[in-house]
This record gives sequence, structure tokens and C-alpha cells, in this order.
Amino acid sequence: MNNKRFVLRSLIHHYRINLTVALGVAAATAVLTGALLIGDSMRGSLKSLTLGRLGLIDEILVTPHFFRQELVDELETSEAFQQELYQQATAAIIFPQGTLESSTQKSKTPNINVASNILVLGVNEQFWSFGQTQRKQSIQPAEDEIVLNQPLAEELQVTVGDTVTLRLPEDKQVDADSPLGNQDDRIRSIPRLTVSKIIPAKDLGRFSLSSSQQVSLNAYVNLSFLQDELDQEERANAILVSGGQIDIPPDKSASATLQASLKPTIDDLGLLITDVTLDWESENESDTNTVILKYHSLSSVKMMLDDETVRLANTALGEDAQPVLTYLANAIMKVPDSESPSVDGGIVTEKRDPDLYDEIVPYSMITAVDSKKELGPLLDTNNNPVLIKDDEVVINNWLAEDLGVALGDYIRIDYFEPETTHGQTVERWIDLKVVEIFGITKPRRPYSRRRKAVFNQPPTLLNDPDLTPEVPGVTDQNSINDWDLPFATVNRIRGQDDDYWNNHRTTPKAFVSLNLGRRLWGSRFGNHTTIRIPFSAQQSVAGKLQNAVSDSNQTLGMNFIPVKRNGLKAAAGSTPFDGLFLGLSLFVIASALMLIIVLFKLGIQQRASQLGVLLALGLRRKQISKLLIYESIAVSAIGGLLGIIIGIGYGKLMLTGLSTWWVDAIVTSFLTFHITFGSLIVGYLLGVFISAGTIAWAIHKTSKVTARRLLSGNTDQAVLTNEGTAKKRRVNIAASLFVFGMVLAVAAAAPDIGSSLGSEGQAGAFVGAGFLVLTALLLRIRSFLRGGWDADSIRRINMPLSWLASRNAGRNPGRSTLTIGLMAMASFLIIAMGAFKLTPSENGRGGFTYWGLSSMPVYENLAYRDLNTAVFEKEATAQLSTETILCLRYKPGDDASCSNVYQAAQPRVLGVPQTFVKHFDNAKTPFTWGANIASAEQAANPWHILDSSGEVHDGTEANPVPVVIDKNTAMYSLKLYGGMRQVFDVTYEDGHTVHFKVVGLLANSILQGSLLISEQDFKQLFPHISGYRYFLATDQQTEGTVRSILENRFRDQGLDMQSTQSLLEELLAVQNTYISAFQSLGALGLLLGTFGLATVQLRSILERRGELALMKATGFSPGRLAQMVLCENIVLLCTGLVTGVLAALFAVLPHIIFAAASPPGVDLFVMLLMILVVGVVSGLFAVRATLRAPLIPALRGE
Repeated sequence: MNNKRFVLRSLIHHYRINLTVALGVAAATAVLTGALLIGDSMRGSLKSLTLGRLGLIDEILVTPHFFRQELVDELETSEAFQQELYQQATAAIIFPQGTLESSTQKSKTPNINVASNILVLGVNEQFWSFGQTQRKQSIQPAEDEIVLNQPLAEELQVTVGDTVTLRLPEDKQVDADSPLGNQDDRIRSIPRLTVSKIIPAKDLGRFSLSSSQQVSLNAYVNLSFLQDELDQEERANAILVSGGQIDIPPDKSASATLQASLKPTIDDLGLLITDVTLDWESENESDTNTVILKYHSLSSVKMMLDDETVRLANTALGEDAQPVLTYLANAIMKVPDSESPSVDGGIVTEKRDPDLYDEIVPYSMITAVDSKKELGPLLDTNNNPVLIKDDEVVINNWLAEDLGVALGDYIRIDYFEPETTHGQTVERWIDLKVVEIFGITKPRRPYSRRRKAVFNQPPTLLNDPDLTPEVPGVTDQNSINDWDLPFATVNRIRGQDDDYWNNHRTTPKAFVSLNLGRRLWGSRFGNHTTIRIPFSAQQSVAGKLQNAVSDSNQTLGMNFIPVKRNGLKAAAGSTPFDGLFLGLSLFVIASALMLIIVLFKLGIQQRASQLGVLLALGLRRKQISKLLIYESIAVSAIGGLLGIIIGIGYGKLMLTGLSTWWVDAIVTSFLTFHITFGSLIVGYLLGVFISAGTIAWAIHKTSKVTARRLLSGNTDQAVLTNEGTAKKRRVNIAASLFVFGMVLAVAAAAPDIGSSLGSEGQAGAFVGAGFLVLTALLLRIRSFLRGGWDADSIRRINMPLSWLASRNAGRNPGRSTLTIGLMAMASFLIIAMGAFKLTPSENGRGGFTYWGLSSMPVYENLAYRDLNTAVFEKEATAQLSTETILCLRYKPGDDASCSNVYQAAQPRVLGVPQTFVKHFDNAKTPFTWGANIASAEQAANPWHILDSSGEVHDGTEANPVPVVIDKNTAMYSLKLYGGMRQVFDVTYEDGHTVHFKVVGLLANSILQGSLLISEQDFKQLFPHISGYRYFLATDQQTEGTVRSILENRFRDQGLDMQSTQSLLEELLAVQNTYISAFQSLGALGLLLGTFGLATVQLRSILERRGELALMKATGFSPGRLAQMVLCENIVLLCTGLVTGVLAALFAVLPHIIFAAASPPGVDLFVMLLMILVVGVVSGLFAVRATLRAPLIPALRGE
């Protein structure tokens, strides 16, 4: 008989036990395969969501300003399209933060529903062709119509035919945080839009710019209609580009070609180039006008030129460029002789006293410029530039005469700081010495709204109103009294002031050095208002600037974002679910492997005499072992195939759990089952390899048993070593494992070390610590069982039945230890995981009752109660007087909390103002810190670490921005394992990269998912984001009063206040739900454990048939024997449960001390009690076998 035939016949003959071993292999393989399929399903589902929400859209360009719609047509004729890298493009208007309001009359009082932070898209018919679904009929809205997706319609409680009001941010020239920025008129309302269709939230119905499994609230309006409403005819702020394929986005080189193919004009970049001419006409009508100066003026639609544009202009134009900064002075006056002038100045605390100053010239333009010979404006008699020091000023003769100022006198200038503070203007003053007085020419005919002044005398270079950029509502008015200013004109407008306005308009009355102007009036919005360039007939200024933009790879905010490629990258997920389920299924896999060993040894026990006969007949041990290994491989292979099938079912079951019972872990149900051939192969090979290796180890142990012992039915090796020495060695090994396990547990729990390990590392350390402690306890139990009972111990036992049960458990210590280990692993998993369930705490909420996010900014910092009187009505102000309201600046971005299973690439950012920091100086309930780098002085309030240096950080690698993050965000979403002072970078949609440095980690807070930086750093990084959009508020009455007041007052801004308790519960539910899922895996391990326990007991009964028959023959009743067998079962069961509980307590204890984990609750011990009951019930099978054992055949066997 050859080996193959022997193995085949052996498989068939021992099919019962081989089948049970194969089932054990199937269990291990199923868990491995199922975990891999869960990872495949998560990634596949996220990929499907990404492809679904984007359709054919591969690249998107969204700018903060509007550009020509013709730019899309020009792009479609560019190189990127000629090379067929892209197929089509369309223009759109996209507002990521809009507000919709509906009103339904369900009672006498209308019910107003507001949906905030909705995505508003102005689209044309072509937009819908980018979707995956071929629509039978058009859903393009007509004018005065709006299309909503289903979630938004449900939020507003509207149906087709209802009307809604749309509110969008108004595009303004001046930023709201500038003194000239009007904060009240920044919302454009479009009322009475009819809901024409409600579309499902799939395909382009769930279109979104960010990666999230949660459905966005979308509204679609007609592009042409929206352009008319916004006064932006034939203009757009977005371009959508398609490569023509759903699931394969263009590569990086194609994206680079697309970006290079975009050729925006100066107008598209939000810039203006004006040709300025200073001329005069002679009294002799036959003479042509005489040109004094001609130049190009570069300005921005945002009034201030940002620094990047200025750098590009300097690169393109070289020394020809002349930067200019013109600012509005609230008042100019001569410093009284009774006062000493101060170049340092100060804050204006009260209105100027007219009796103290002879004249006060109100609201005048002052220009900061370094004069050039070609442009002036300040040239001496030799046409050389006049240089001004930082404590000096040059004025024109009109101002000198009006104030009665001579050379050497000092003038005082009142002005607003260039940025508001908490939404309020701050007025300052400075004294400067008059060093030059230049003349200006009075025109023959003054300015009018549509006509420039006419001079019949040569104007000077100072007669230039174009030194001031155009500001709608100011520069286009006929009188100073008609200026549309966001502040009250407290200084009196005199007749001569209006005369100057009529004759000279915005012509500056004073000039200072550019350096001084930047210091006084430069801001985060920019340090220049215009750039002047000498007039040239050569290549246009616009062409030079456009070439500079192309050559420098600077986009000035007009850059394409590869949304599909980024989305597919993010679909890899913030958490590797396959690795996570594998890691936390290790105990289940180990239980399955232990079960395989028990079952295989049971089979060997049944075949012991046959193996002894083979040895006695002369077969070598190596040959017999090889046959058994071949047989085990075949069994493992068959079991693995069965495990693949079971694994598919197991994966589906786990996926169903994640979509139903454990849906809190992924927030919303979106998972679909995905099977990949690679995961099936890997799962099969792993299952078979691990199982076969485990069986091979058991075979190796059995191969050392002598033929005599095998013929007697004994498969255990005789112990020949010195038991005392072996016992001592086992004790030492157990102690070493226990100590090492506790060290590993402390390392995983300690804040600094744990955070550096990372989420997977920390979980692995915890699992490893538990495994080591559990192994140490099992070794100690095995040593105890091998040691047996001495005479004194036996005499102390008062329950003979218990003594017999213990002795029987010790007769085969290896098998008993294995059984105890099965039960211990299950109980360990259930107890240890349950200790990490979290409950919402006051500290997690920071003591706040509500949090809120608005669609559009609120410009007043509501933390200042003295400002509330100007914001709220009298009654509301009184109700809020005892409450705390904190406002934070908000940069939209990806949700980096545990609620988002996508990988966050651009986390949202919160700007923390000083009011927030100071609040926690004396806060009753501060946030809990996991770790921080606060000094001893800052320890009481670590929030001071955000601005402790007193400097503004620019986000470069050399000067990173200090950031505070919730530890869950840092570890699970951003993968930051370096702990404190780790530097990481984020590249934002405009292309600039910001480096952050971790200075603090919060623990389980409502601020999870955001990067928190100081307000000053926020304004430096995101200069054009004004106002506050994120709010925290207390409500001591807990009656919803504060929520109602805030939502009603800021309804136009779309403020939505929500409970912090609910938010924290949602965030913690993610972790708690995972724990529940993994406890269910523990239940699976328990099932395997009880099955193994029953198997061990049956094997024990099989081995002891003769002994039990002899006891029955000597007078033991069947009931008494059944009690003894059941008692043996209970001893093993209780020892396993207690061992698992002890291992869990030791592993969890450091986390309770360092990380505020919860001690095991009563519910867990109730679960253990249920396990005990299940184990006892399984032991009844062994009892049944005992009662049914025949007496005579068993005695004959003896």
C-alpha cells in the first residue's frame, strides 16, 4: 500500500473525527476570509460612493471670485482636449455653504424650516450628462425653479410645487473684517423659488466636493437665472471637467496638462488693469491735450492686492512696478502747540474736541508710496524722487492751507486699524512731521459721476485720483455725505471738504513712506491697493502677468482639483477594516486553533493502538509522522474550502451587522458586499497553512510517544525529567511573561508612549499584553495541575467529589490547560473590550450645552457681552447675560472624526480666539487633555500653548503652526503617531501647503474631527475668511432658550444649534459600537470554547470507560458518577472564566489609570454568568455519555 492510498483510506475510515477537525479548520479559515472580505467591502463601497457622487467628473475648479464663462470654451480647444486626455467641460456656479428656508402652514402659526450648510449648484443642461444614469427626461430647473435632492426635501418638509427662499453669500469687494467692509449686507436672498423636482440621493443627486459617506444636502438652480440674480451675467466660479470614464480618472500628468492648458485672463484672475492718463487742455482750442503722465494701474476686484499677486507682478514687471497703498484717514488735524507730538500714537478713546483743534479735515485719502522718477508722484525740482522717512509726511497745498500747517509742523492722523477686532472697528492716531508741501492744480471743470475733471492748467503728479482704487458706494458718489460706509461719519463734513471732493475726488491729501503705510495699514488681506507701471507700447502688462503666472506654476486660486483621484485615494478608508477585524479576531482564530488541537488529539486517542501497531510492525516514526501530516494537510485543505464558503457568509453577516445593529460605527448604512478573488485565496492559504502547522505541531508531540504506550491507548509522552526543575522553569517563564505583558499594557495606555504607537500599534500592544498575561496564567495553571495534590492538601478537602474532579482535571494537564485556555480567551475578549466602552462626560462637552455651525459668518464675537446689546434685543440680551457663548473661526474641510470612514485629506480648521482661551482660565468644566506641552505656568489652562510664543506662524516647515487635535482624530484619521511636537502638512484646495505642529491632544471631546489653531494663525493662513461660523454655548436653564435666541437672530446666516450631548454620544457611539461588534466575536470564541469543552469531556469519558465501569461496579451510583463528571466540567469552566477575567483586569488596569477606561460593569459579569450556564449545559452531554456507558464491555477492556 503506497502513501497516497494509505492516506486516502485513513481519511475515509476516520471520516467522523476528520470531519470535526475539518470543521475546526473551516472556523479559522472563515474568520480570516471574512475579515479580509469586510475590508474589501468597505473599500469597494467607499469607491462606489465616490464614483456615484462624481459620475464622469474628474477635475473641478472652484474659485472665490467669478470669471468669464468663455474660459470653458477656450479650455475645450486647448492641448489637454486635443490630446483627448479629457472629453468635455462645463461651467457652473457652486456655493458650498448656502441656506434654504421653507414655510409650511400646519397651524395658525407658520412652521419655518431652515436647512443650513447646503451645497448650491447653478448648472446648465450639460451638467446632468456627467452622471452615470441616462435620464429619460430632463430635470434641469427653469428660471424661478429649484431641484432638491431627497434628504434636503425631507429636511425642509417640502414637496414638488412648494416654494422656498435661497440665501447665498454676497460677493463683495471689501472683506467684512476690514473697516470699509459692510457686515450687514452680505447675504443675497432669492425668494419664491418653486420646487420643480425632488431627485434621489444617488448619482449626481448626492454630488459633493468632499469625501464622506454621509449624504450632502443639495440644491440645483438654473445657471443663467442664478447669474442674473447675482449680477454676474455670463460668469461662473467653477469648471467641471470629464475624462470620459467612470472608474478610471486621468493620471497626474494629464492633470498637469489640464492645469497648463488653462489660460485665464487678468479679468479671470480677479484683477483689473486700467490705463491712467493725466492731461490738460490748452485754452487754445487748436492745441491738443498735453499729457503729464500716463501709466497702467493694476488693482484687484477685492480692493487689496494679495501678496502672491504682488510677488508675481514684481517678477513679471521688475523694477518698473511701483506698489501703492492708499488708505482712508478718518481725520487729519494739526497737533496743538500745547501737546508734544508722538510718532508712536495710540488709540482714539473719544471724539475730537473742536475747541482744541483749529480745523479737522475729515475722511481723506493718504497714500503710502516710494516715488520713482518715471511715475512720481513726489519729485523734486530736479525730477528726483523725494524720499520720506517713517516719521514724516508730505501733504498737498490744499491740506496745508486748510490746517494752517507749515514745514516742520506735526499733523495728527486718525485712522481705523486695517482689521476689525471682534467685528468692531478700533481707531488709532499717529503724529507725523510735515517735511514737504506739494501743490495740486484746481480743475476748470470738476468731476461728475460719469465725467472726469478738465484742467486748463497743467496738473501736478499729485493730481491723481487713480492712486486710490475704486470702491463702490464711495468713489462713485457725488458727495462725501453720500458715501455708503459701514460706520457712522462722526466727523463733520464741511463745505470745503465737498468742494475738494468735487474738484479732486479720491486724490490723496498726504503721502507717507511705503514702509510706514504697510506697518500701519497692511493686513492679512494684503499690503498694497494698486501697482503702477509706466505706459509701454511693447508687450502688454496683462501678457507679462499671464506669462508670469504660467512660468511660476502659481494659480492665484484658479487650480483644478482632481476630485475623483483624491476621492478614490480617500476611499482606502481612515481605518483598515480588514486589519482591524483580523487583529481583534486573533482570539477567535486562536480558539479555533486550540479546538483543532483538541479534536485532532481526540482522533489520535482513538487511533493510538493502531499507531502503536504500525510502530511495532517496523515503520519508522518519521514515516508515520509524514503520513499523518499528509492526512492533516488533506483535512486542512478540505476544511479550508468549507471555510471559504462559511467565510463569505460570515463576512456578509458582519456587513449586515455594520449596516444594522452596529450602524453607529459607520454613521449611515451604505455598505454593499464585495468579494475579491485575491482575498479568497489569501484567506484560504492562511487558514490552511496555520491549521496544518498547528496539526503538525501536535503530530510532532505525539511522535515521541513509545509504541508500548500507544498500544495501551496512551498518546501522552512519559515524563522523565525532574519535575521540581521543570516546575521551577515553568514558574520563571510564567513570571517573565506576566511582567513583560504588564509593561506592554502600561506602554499602550501611557499617553505619550501610546500615541506614538499609533492606533493599530496601540491596539496590537493591548492585545499582545493580554495574550502574554493570559499565557502566564495558563502556564501557572498547567504547572499547578502537573504538581498534583499532596497529602496535606487532600486532608483539607471536605468535598470528596470536588477532590476527585480536581484530580481528574490534573491527570492530563495539557488537555485541561488547553480547555481552560479556550474559555479564558472568550471571557478575556468580552471583559477587556467592555472596559473600553465610553459614556459622554461633562468634560467631553467642555461644559457647553449647544454647538452650532452657520452657513454664513457672524461678524460679532458674541463672547463679549457688552456687544450683545447691539446684536440682540433687550429681552434676549438679559436672558443671555448669564450664559457663555464662544465663537470660533471656521475653515471648511473634511470631517476627520471617527464618524467619517474616508481618509481625511484636508481637515476642517477652527480658529481659537483669545476669548475662548481665557474662558478656560476659570472654567468649571474644562476639556480633558490626553497630552500637551504646556509649561508649569500653563498647566492649569493648556489652551495658552496655542499663542504662548506671541508670534504669528506662517505654516512653513521652519515655522509650523501649533495645533491642538482630539487624540482620536490624530491617531485614527490623520495617522499621527509621533506624539507631541510631531510636524505634519496639509495641502489645501488653492495649492498651498501648511505645516502644523502638534502641541496638545484632547481626549474624547466634541471638538473631534477639527484642527484647532490660534485665531491669529488662522487669519494668517486663511486671510479671506472673515467672521465666525462655529459656536459653543451654555444654557443653564436647559430649556432651549439660548438655542432659540441664537437661531432666530441668525436665521439668515443659517445658524443651526445642536446638543453637545447628542454630538458626543454620536462620536463615542462609533467606538462603543466597534466594541459591541468585537464582543460578538468574543461570543463566537465562546461558542468554539464550549464546543471544545464538550469535546474534551467526551474524550475524557472515552479514556476512562474502564475506570468509570469499575467505580460503578464497586457501588458508585450512576447519579453520583454523573455529578462527578459534571463537577469536572464546572471546574474547567470556572477556571477558564476566572483566568480570562484576571487577564482582562490586568491588561485593562493601566488603561483605567492612564486613559480613563471604565472598570468592567455588572452587565459584563451577567454575561459571564450566562457563559457559565451555557458551559454547564454543554457539560450535560458528557454526563449523558457517562450514564449510557455499558458496564460489562468496559470492565472487559480493563
